[in-house]
Amino acid sequence: MNTRQNFCSLLKCLVVIAMVSFPFIGIAAADTITATIGDTIPLNGTVQLADTVYLFVTGPGIPAQGARMENSNAPVVTGDPDTFTQVMVTHDRWTYSWNTARVSGGLAPGSHTVYVSTEPVAKDSLSGVKYAEVGIILKKAVTTGRLDVVTDPGDAEIYLNGKYSGNTPRVFESLLPGEYTIRLEKQGYATEQGSVTLAAGDDRTFSRSLTPLNTPATTPANPEASAQVKTPETSLPSPTATPSLLVCVIAALGIAHLLTRKRS
Repeated sequence: MNTRQNFCSLLKCLVVIAMVSFPFIGIAAADTITATIGDTIPLNGTVQLADTVYLFVTGPGIPAQGARMENSNAPVVTGDPDTFTQVMVTHDRWTYSWNTARVSGGLAPGSHTVYVSTEPVAKDSLSGVKYAEVGIILKKAVTTGRLDVVTDPGDAEIYLNGKYSGNTPRVFESLLPGEYTIRLEKQGYATEQGSVTLAAGDDRTFSRSLTPLNTPATTPANPEASAQVKTPETSLPSPTATPSLLVCVIAALGIAHLLTRKRS
């Protein structure tokens, strides 16, 4: 009986030793985190029987075995703690804020994985080591906005910040953040104008119904008033007609004078 009790006590001791001899580590995060490049991502978790945890990241453009959290071009090396991002453990908890805007070498959009382990080992040496991981999908930071300009009726001229920029309907992609003035012109319709303020990532629509102009009634033209009276041209005498007639008159007078003298 005593032998059996001693065996049970020894077995319990071995179980307790086994439980405290292998550390537990975890990450308090969802299965996958989605963020934008430039965001600060809080990471934290629990760990037992460790004073320090070692973090590294894998993903597009990063060395296959992983890199430091602060430098995507600095590969981690198994057995070299200084190549890892080291985080102190306090009361069985660790906390790290990953500022994706300040990663030397930059980060590419896509799926990344952050590993945290109790020993400084790279991805290919994690077998037999207590570690945890979390997937992080990084999206490209949006720095521009989109503006859709439409009118009823369409085909109105668009003047964006005073510059002709096409006719409606038209979509302006990749506009920098800021305020834009819009003027719409169409023959026979009143001019419409306004302004839109765009922020990064905005998708705005500027829509206007154009108002027809009041066209005054036209008075039919008076046929008599509008008719042009054609004035006949006055024919001028030929410049040589007057001298010829004068010569004839003088000759006739001369002949008459001679006849009068002969009779007398």
